Amino acid sequence: MTSAELQEYLYALEERLLHPDREPDRSVLAPLFADNYREFCCSGRILDRQQTIELLLNSSARPATITFFNITLLAPDVALATYHAATNAARSHRSSLWIYRDQRWQIQFHQGTMAD
Repeated sequence: MTSAELQEYLYALEERLLHPDREPDRSVLAPLFADNYREFCCSGRILDRQQTIELLLNSSARPATITFFNITLLAPDVALATYHAATNAARSHRSSLWIYRDQRWQIQFHQGTMAD
């Protein structure tokens, strides 16, 4: 996969996670999370894989847009995705660490930081 293809692919995965309400069956998103997944939320909370999946399964629709999406390949099977996310209520800076294992990309870490 070229760098451009990987950027497009990981962008699509981030979009799916940002908009779980667009999935006919949200449970198909669970395999995207690595077993040791952690998230540092904008609120300061730290969530594990199960907590994040539960929120994902039960969240309501929230219009959001991704801008300034970029990936940095840290190793052949590790990519850092950074971007800005905006809703009507808030803007945030986001970063995700994606690992390629078991023949698929999985998110291992995510952090959101509120932006002005």
